[in-house]
Amino acid sequence: MGAAGVRGSRRLRRAPARRRGRLAPHQRRAARARRPRQAAALRELWLERDRIARERDVPPGRILPDATLVDLAARLPRHAADLVGGKAERGHARQRRADQGLARHQRVWLDALRRAAELPEDELPPPSPRPDGPPPARAWADRDPEAAARLDRARSGLAELSGRVDVPVENLMTPDLVRRVLWEPPHPATPDALDAAFAELGARPWQRELVVPVVEQALRTV
Repeated sequence: MGAAGVRGSRRLRRAPARRRGRLAPHQRRAARARRPRQAAALRELWLERDRIARERDVPPGRILPDATLVDLAARLPRHAADLVGGKAERGHARQRRADQGLARHQRVWLDALRRAAELPEDELPPPSPRPDGPPPARAWADRDPEAAARLDRARSGLAELSGRVDVPVENLMTPDLVRRVLWEPPHPATPDALDAAFAELGARPWQRELVVPVVEQALRTV
């Protein structure tokens, strides 16, 4: 599928807006947004970024990268001049894109942060649970060599897919979601089961359509 096909699949299969409620698991575990007020801010920012991405028909990371989103939730800035103070991204290009997204939609981000700041205590998300996901990828070879091999195969397949459809790997599927499914894959790991596993973690339909075949191949290869 070429880049035009990816864009077409997004238009035809847009995911519905996530309801305001508890964060998805990978959102709750954002390392710098642990307190309930910060988690509420991350939820509001995440929802607004998804809304803008759907309206513009682009991946959410093109609107504002994840690290900058988490940085905003952790810092809770109140004024436009404070939005760009975090410098959360690695690399000048990614930071420049983040600064552009902050400036272009600064009123949206400030309004989201204000809503989180004004939430009553009894409407805040519960405290973040202890991490229950897979270990860091660097530890997989020692903990589970077969899982490490699956991850290597999936990474190679996703890199090839990224080049073919001209979409960054991290936008094809959040790396954390890929690691979660590969660490504890469904049994049997059928395409439907993998699709359901990614859907439960919050992946969009167009992402699952592209990535599930790659993950299935990584799991099937001996």
